[in-house]
Amino acid sequence: METARPAGLVAGLAAAFALTIGLAGPASAQQWAPTQPIRVIIPYAAGGTSDIIARAMSDQVSQRLGQPLTIENRGGGATQIGTSAVAKAAPDGHTILLVGNTISINPSLFKTLPYDTLKDLTPITYAGVTPHTIVVNNDLPVKNLKELLDLAKAKPGTINYGSVGIGTSFHLGTEELKKLSGTDMVHVPYKGMGQVLTDAISGNVQMAFANTPNAAPLVQAGKLRAIAVAHPKRVAQLPEVPTVGEQGFPGFESNSGFIYFAPGATPQPVLDRLNAVFVEVLNLPEVKAALTKQGVEVMATTRAATQDFIVKEMKRYADVVAFSGAKAE
Repeated sequence: METARPAGLVAGLAAAFALTIGLAGPASAQQWAPTQPIRVIIPYAAGGTSDIIARAMSDQVSQRLGQPLTIENRGGGATQIGTSAVAKAAPDGHTILLVGNTISINPSLFKTLPYDTLKDLTPITYAGVTPHTIVVNNDLPVKNLKELLDLAKAKPGTINYGSVGIGTSFHLGTEELKKLSGTDMVHVPYKGMGQVLTDAISGNVQMAFANTPNAAPLVQAGKLRAIAVAHPKRVAQLPEVPTVGEQGFPGFESNSGFIYFAPGATPQPVLDRLNAVFVEVLNLPEVKAALTKQGVEVMATTRAATQDFIVKEMKRYADVVAFSGAKAE
C-alpha cells in the first residue's frame, strides 16, 4: 500500500498563507481601475457552483472596482472553449476566467490544448472548494471506509462506482484512493451528478464520490450512507462523518475547487489590484455566509500561493491519470 500525500494540498495552501489572506496588494496596485465592464467567463453550463461563486461576489467586486461584472457561460470542450477565450483575450484586466479542477487535469488528459496552462493564463486567487463525500448504497454491507476497501480487496472488480465522467475530479479522486489502497473498483461514467446519485440509491452502482451539497440531503433522508469526507476536516453538513484522513489516509483530498485567472500577459498592477479586491470580497462575512450555505468553503489566497498550488495539482493529476489510464473522450 502506498502512503497518502503527507499534507493535503488545499489544507497546506490555507495554512501557509493564513496570515496574508485579506491583505491588500502593493500601493501601486490601487492605481489601476477598469475602464469598462469586466467579463467573467465560466467554461461550464449555467447553474453550477462556479456561477454561485461568481454571483455571490459580483456586486461587492463591482462596488470596489467601479465597473459591473458580466457573467458569461461558455461551456463545451471540457472547459477548453471558455478557457481558450480568456487565454487569447486582451491582457488588460477586463476578461477573467473562473474554472474548476479541470484546469489542472486537462494537460494530462489531452495530447494538445489550444492554450498553455502556465504561460497563457495567470492566477488571480483561489476562490473556494466544495468537498467530496464518499457515499454508498444502503444495501452495501459497509459502515466505514475500511470496510469498503476490505470488501473491494476481497471481491476485486465487483464494486462499481459512478462519476460525472472520465477525467473529472470525482473520477480521479476515486482512482487516487484505489491507487493508495491497492483496490480494484470499476468506473461507470455518467453525464451528471443527479444520474450518479439516482443509480447509487437504486444500486446500479455501489459507491460514488459526490459533491457534499448534493449528497448531504440524500444522506440525511436515509437514501444513501456517507462513509467518509474527502477533505482535511469534517464538514458542517455532515459533522458525524469522519474524513478519509481520519480513516487511515492522512492528507487525502478530493474536491471541486475553483480558481480565478487572467490572461498570461496581464500587467502586475492589474493582477495585484484584482487579487486584493477578490480576496477582500471573498472574506466579507456576508459573502462567506452565502457561499457556506451553498457548501462552498472559501479559500482566498495570494497569487504566488495559487500558482504554486496549480503546479502541484498538475503533477498530482498527471500521476493519477497515468494510473487510471484515462483518455479524453
